[in-house]
Parts: sequence; structure tokens; C-alpha cells
Amino acid sequence: MALILERLGEEEGVIRRFRQKKITTDIISLMSLYDFNCLGVNDKATIMKIAC
Repeated sequence: MALILERLGEEEGVIRRFRQKKITTDIISLMSLYDFNCLGVNDKATIMKIAC
């Protein structure tokens, strides 16, 4: 998951939060917009890139 976030240009803080919460690719499709916002991902275009 960290590699995907790095390729999308996410900040290290966002990547760290994904690691701390143990967010994996199979969980991404179950996450809400609120969940992404809590993890520091606020851009809807980025959320769509992560989810695809």
C-alpha cells in the first residue's frame, strides 16, 4: 500500500498513517470519504486513484 501511495505522490505523513492503521488494498473499497479524510487524504481525485 505504501508503494501505491508513494507513486501517487502522497506525503510521508499520509503514508505513515496508512501503515499505523494497517490499511491494506482489500480494505480500501470499504472505506468512506470520512475515513479517507481522517487519514489525511482530502482530494477526491486522489481517493479515486487509490480506490482503483
